[in-house]
Amino acid sequence: MRIAFLVVRFPVAAETPFLNQVTGLLDRGHDVRIFADERSQSLVHPDVARYGLEARTSWLGRPPQGPLARLAWARRALSARAGRERRLLLRALDPRLGRHARTLNLFAQTLRYLPGERFDVVQACFGPDGIRAERLRRIGVLRGPIATAVRGYDLSKYLRRRGAGAYAPLFRAGERFLPVCAALAGRLRSAGCPPDRITVHHTGIRLADHPFRPREAPRGRPPRLVSVGRLVEKKGIAHALDVVDALAREGRAVEYHVVGDGPLRAELEARARGCPTGAVRFHGALLPAEVRAVLEGMDALLAPHVTAADGDEEGIPNVLKEAMALGLPVVTTRHSGIPELVTDGESGWLAAEGDGAGLVRAVLALLDHPARWAPVTAAARAAVERGFDIDRLNDRLVGIYEALASRRTPEGG
Repeated sequence: MRIAFLVVRFPVAAETPFLNQVTGLLDRGHDVRIFADERSQSLVHPDVARYGLEARTSWLGRPPQGPLARLAWARRALSARAGRERRLLLRALDPRLGRHARTLNLFAQTLRYLPGERFDVVQACFGPDGIRAERLRRIGVLRGPIATAVRGYDLSKYLRRRGAGAYAPLFRAGERFLPVCAALAGRLRSAGCPPDRITVHHTGIRLADHPFRPREAPRGRPPRLVSVGRLVEKKGIAHALDVVDALAREGRAVEYHVVGDGPLRAELEARARGCPTGAVRFHGALLPAEVRAVLEGMDALLAPHVTAADGDEEGIPNVLKEAMALGLPVVTTRHSGIPELVTDGESGWLAAEGDGAGLVRAVLALLDHPARWAPVTAAARAAVERGFDIDRLNDRLVGIYEALASRRTPEGG
């Protein structure tokens, strides 16, 4: 099959969920193209070079700044095209397409997809990518059935900002919606997505890269807790720092390690200075292999996810799957799809979102009952193997795509 992946930014180290899908499809003999708006300046996952993914990627050429410069640029682009390609570009200027046509952003998108290939499946990596795919298909420059993944912010923060009807055109035309957890499937239905087009499809991890190792409670040193993720509000790092401080006040010293970077780093580092000296260490952004190396030296993962003030939410964070696969006990929250992976007291410990006292109790339940570590971490590994093995999930994804490719879909043009 020929499959197009649409995403805003590529390549980036953190977006391994769809990267694992791309490489899995290539391993299975399928032809994959990636269409990205921006080239990331951050760390790059080694699979990008290993699979030659930059050669498979087309980046958006941004129109020049200023209305007059943009008009001159558009005229030059039109004059260089004839026949069907010119007609497609003119459609991208249709005023009925609103601000996307007026700003020439849609014209730039259309120019990038010329001559207008047909794909067996168009995979939108996030909800807004699906909106763009539907618009481009309406013009006729992108052809094929659309599958839209939904991962968290696209049904929370994005809808709050864009309005409840933001996905209405995509809900009418999109062939398949792939939320990463049942919680998001419920959100999709509530937002107006036809239930018969929804298939929950988890993001997974390579189990071979995360070998299980039984953990024991540390002796002769403080327990080492770790959080991993972009330093934004929904990751809950501020709440984790409160836990470290509360434990210190009770005479329970811990080491707390933070892996990741982001806009809140300076604020969180300032807040960490209120914790006992040396109790908190910020590692910054790391590549996946480096993250795994840090996890191997830890005793437990602390993942106190919360709904951000702007509505931003998770799906099921991959770091939970990775830690559980490695044998790390996890303390996390009843946030979005997390309870679909972690069962309190059986495969980890759960607290309510934003409940500081509950988080402290959960950490103490972990630290004070070392006999529970073996059965809980074994159950956690089994849960990941059961539902989040990327090889099984990619086989399933191929089946979903084959069913879509066998259907005749409406196309613009």
